[in-house]
Amino acid sequence: MQIELSRKWFLAVVGLADWRVKAQELPHQEYKELQEVIDNYISRTNRDFRKKGGLVTSLFWSQENLSPTFLLEATRTNEDFLKGVRVKQGNVTENIYSGLSSDERNSSLGKNLQAISPQGRILILECTIPQSNDFIPDDDHVLSAFNDAFNSEFVTIKRAELDFQARKEWLATLDALLTRENLREVGPVKKLKEAKVVEGKRLYDRKTPGDFEKITRILHGTVPFRPSLFDLKPLPQSSFDTRESLGHIVIQYLSTGGDFPIKLNWRSNTHERLGRRTEELQLVEFEGVEWKDIDKLLLISKEIVYDKIEKTISDVGGIKFDSFWTERDLSSNIFFLSKFSFTEDILKAIKEFLSLDSRKQLEGHIGPSTTALFDVWRRAGLHFNILVFEVRGFDTEEDTKLATWVKQLKEKVPPGPNYNAEKEVLEARHYRPF
Repeated sequence: MQIELSRKWFLAVVGLADWRVKAQELPHQEYKELQEVIDNYISRTNRDFRKKGGLVTSLFWSQENLSPTFLLEATRTNEDFLKGVRVKQGNVTENIYSGLSSDERNSSLGKNLQAISPQGRILILECTIPQSNDFIPDDDHVLSAFNDAFNSEFVTIKRAELDFQARKEWLATLDALLTRENLREVGPVKKLKEAKVVEGKRLYDRKTPGDFEKITRILHGTVPFRPSLFDLKPLPQSSFDTRESLGHIVIQYLSTGGDFPIKLNWRSNTHERLGRRTEELQLVEFEGVEWKDIDKLLLISKEIVYDKIEKTISDVGGIKFDSFWTERDLSSNIFFLSKFSFTEDILKAIKEFLSLDSRKQLEGHIGPSTTALFDVWRRAGLHFNILVFEVRGFDTEEDTKLATWVKQLKEKVPPGPNYNAEKEVLEARHYRPF
């Protein structure tokens, strides 16, 4: 009854190039109409990935979906699906235009859409979790990372209880979790299926108490996943793909006992929501810790991550993977490291640091007198984790595209989907919880 995790995954970075510059001269009302149509296209694309069981990659470091990246199991069905998405992303304007009514096509909306002609952006990579060795994390770290990511989905669904204005969006995550081929009825899955049956009736959005309260009661008694429920498949002895890997994707994060309540909250556009703040207050009150100590530990953790991980990778030419879809730094948690002769040495140094006792990790930055802060660190369940994927393109076309995107980045040209809007625009246009 364990959930068997494949070692091979497809990672897709998918979205639209920034079309707003071309729309600057439009009247406000026409701009809003065009924005709504394009926004709906992005939502449909995300929903298509969700129905295929897509795991939002940012779940490995946060509970908020701010990255347009999805992980899919490397199955033949998903391979065909990604090929179809790639074709659609090459004809975004035509796809949106064909979905308009005859009156809309002949109106200013249709004309503006044709004039602005939004462009799709997609990069598809084949990611492999290598066998553990001197520089690749142990399988226990991998299982822990996926456990944390699955629990992030679960907490995202459960958060709907306190997030009254976004119930539909939070509950939409049910589709992704319950449509995976590797799913087994373990952990919270049985309860989530019950919630999905109720959610399917679409009666939970009423102002009076109704089906949403039933969903809340179901989720309240649901237990989270735990690492022992997951198992990692061995790598096949032989592979038909003889292409060389192009590098590694390195994801690192600070976890809090299988949860991510504080790692990225200040950059999250959901931090101001009542449900989000309530969770954080409950965490601090339950653990009996002081906010000032948590703040201090977060500051120290950033220094540690920069010194031991970020700088180590950046010094040898590694790039922040999220630079593909944002000009702003939304996270410092995911990197692409091209395949160099010394890549293994870099990954080995990172693995050695993460294998240290937590006290030693802290001592290097705040000295030997860490007893009080270390106690807060331990009680809050804080610990570092890392996940390493070996990467090659989905096919030779994507191999070339990856090289092109990296070259464009070095030339200061954002190559992928554009997510560089300010917070208000990000909320209004790009934020779609899973």
